[in-house]
Amino acid sequence: MQPTFSEKLASFLTHPGVMTLLLFLGIAGVIIEVIVPGFGVPGILGVASFILYFFGNYVAGFAGWETWLLFIIGLVMLAIELFVPSFGILGIIGAISLIAGVVRAAYSTSHVALSLGIASASALVAIIVVALVFKERGVWRRFILSESLTREQGYIPIEDRDVLIGLTGVALTPLRPSGTMELEGRRLDVVTLGGFIDSGKPVRVIKTDGTRIVVEEEIG
Repeated sequence: MQPTFSEKLASFLTHPGVMTLLLFLGIAGVIIEVIVPGFGVPGILGVASFILYFFGNYVAGFAGWETWLLFIIGLVMLAIELFVPSFGILGIIGAISLIAGVVRAAYSTSHVALSLGIASASALVAIIVVALVFKERGVWRRFILSESLTREQGYIPIEDRDVLIGLTGVALTPLRPSGTMELEGRRLDVVTLGGFIDSGKPVRVIKTDGTRIVVEEEIG
């Protein structure tokens, strides 16, 4: 009996070299999408690579429904990290879920460990390069607490933030929905109500909620 197209594709996708490439593209693409504001292509490429990895192992009979579940949970956690900044906590949970799915989907733990190690090391290099290239866009700002502790440096005590409501500034980075705006010479970490706003657009503070400064695009 001649193998079907799906079986031929699965045989190709489960080749150790191809699996390593798919894992590299998946890891690098998804993480770059999380840390670099204003992108979309890396995330699409990363998700597509993971889907091909799981599809190949599923058709080959190595992966079951539980691996798809881990994969979906991982993607959901990473997607939530994009919209609800958690200082990387949700991103870490998502990454762990994805890695668990990757390991369970493979036919050999030792083989996938080697592929995953090579892919992770290569992805780390790519991520560091991208982070350095885009450091001026504040790629780490969403994961760390600001060290600006004086008014001169832009820090505004929580009890004083209500005075910002109604003021208009400019988005310094894409707001997806979190990012940075400039307001009266100060850089402020802000968040939208869920929509995306491109850098350079005028934005207005509509409310403050604890440590959050919520903005919307100023139209007209």
